[in-house]
Amino acid sequence: MREKILTNVEKSFVNKCISQNLRIDGRRMNDFRALKLFFGSEWGSAHVALGETRVLVQVSCEVVQPKAVRPQEGLLNINVDIGPMAAAHFEAGRSSDETIQINRILERAFKDSRCVDLESLCLVAEEKVWSVRVDVNVLNHDGNIIDCASVAVLAALAHFRRPDVTWSGTEFTIHSHAEKDPIPLVLHHFPVCVSYVIFQDGTISCADPTDLEERVAQAKVVFGLNSYQELCGLHLGGVTLLSAGFVIDLASRGVKHAKNHIEMIKNCLEEDSKKRQEGERVSFVKCLTMGGIKSSHQERLPIKLPTRGVGERRKKVKTEAEEDEKMEEDAFEIQPIAAGSAVLMEVDNFGLGGPNKWIPEEENSSSTSENEEVDEKPRRMKRESGSEEETTVTV
Repeated sequence: MREKILTNVEKSFVNKCISQNLRIDGRRMNDFRALKLFFGSEWGSAHVALGETRVLVQVSCEVVQPKAVRPQEGLLNINVDIGPMAAAHFEAGRSSDETIQINRILERAFKDSRCVDLESLCLVAEEKVWSVRVDVNVLNHDGNIIDCASVAVLAALAHFRRPDVTWSGTEFTIHSHAEKDPIPLVLHHFPVCVSYVIFQDGTISCADPTDLEERVAQAKVVFGLNSYQELCGLHLGGVTLLSAGFVIDLASRGVKHAKNHIEMIKNCLEEDSKKRQEGERVSFVKCLTMGGIKSSHQERLPIKLPTRGVGERRKKVKTEAEEDEKMEEDAFEIQPIAAGSAVLMEVDNFGLGGPNKWIPEEENSSSTSENEEVDEKPRRMKRESGSEEETTVTV
């Protein structure tokens, strides 16, 4: 299925709003949507919601043979899957251009920046190492998948625990979580991605773009940043040119957002560890009860609209409705028939009465003719009684 075509009216509307420093969802240019993070019952399972964009990440590991180029290092693989659940134009089991681009940006931010200590994943040099696999599943696509996926990948890697291994001569024993406590991964730094879209020939930028803003924008810039203000990755795509000063200004603003995201991840990790130590059950059930996993439950930001003349029009409409209701009430009246019974009769607007609307037309016409016949009898009798005094000639 092809992606829905964006009309020229929508494009001009978005560009007009951006030129006036307005956004459709009511945010300011440098504001991010609400970010929510939840952990599952398994180690390395994380669900992140950025506005209406939903990403689910699961980390797993297995023992494999290392590469010949780096025999003393483990492996780290990131796989991004965007299916028709996220958007209708994505195909199941087939990687689109956007999927490949997101996968490469995440690998550049986490794998190439040496975020994970791969040497700590080595069991025996040139023989056995741990291979860590990160599966990124996009549940709903409403723009800025890269930022949402980066937060989910970082949270899942920091939350993951690998099994402990015992080596006795030539045999390896992988212990379960019940036998020995699992071992967390060693992370040198915490990188996250911060995205901006560019409008008006490189003069206006918007943070955390929605799907509509991404499709209308002229360019997109993605920074991979950590809490040490280090640049872990950079991606620039689009049709416009940017000055060096403008890019540096965006990077300095992105560092603040990166620090906020990393601090939020650390706080969620501490809360999760406390719950597990106290024996409290941790799962994604909280997402369902809070409506955090359903995009239709997302709280909308209020947009202020001009209110001049709205009160007068509302008062006028209310007065007209009251008059119509009063006329409808006056159009009917209740007439008592006997004790405990009554009938609802319609009153003519002119007060002259009218035919009974509760009786069909045929019965009404027959009753009218019967009344006329009844009225005609006394007239005929009167004429016959008066004919005794007069002489009647019959021809």
